[in-house]
Amino acid sequence: MGYRSEVHIAIPKKDEAELDAILNEHDLMEGDDPAFTKEYYKFLDIEYSIYHGSYLKWHQGYKDVQAVNSFISDKPYGYCEDAEEGRMMICVGEDNNIHGDIGDYYEVFNISMYVELH
Repeated sequence: MGYRSEVHIAIPKKDEAELDAILNEHDLMEGDDPAFTKEYYKFLDIEYSIYHGSYLKWHQGYKDVQAVNSFISDKPYGYCEDAEEGRMMICVGEDNNIHGDIGDYYEVFNISMYVELH
């Protein structure tokens, strides 16, 4: 069991192959039930590859987490001179609290909580 998270990553599409290689090295995008799925999004004329992982154990001590965080931290959105270079990530725990973020994620992701009936 333990604390689980949703992890959302946005990177410029040109960096997709590099992140895919990191995720595949750690078996996070392979198999019948991959940890991450990917889609594409365009914002302010920048094409992004968007990665989404659900119900993940995303703790700093794990090698896969360290590899992904290091990649995102290399060029965080909002801190690079060129916005087309920026990468971002937001981690939301099962308690709906943000427990990790890199870059100005709010430029692409909108975080909200809602209540619904079962």
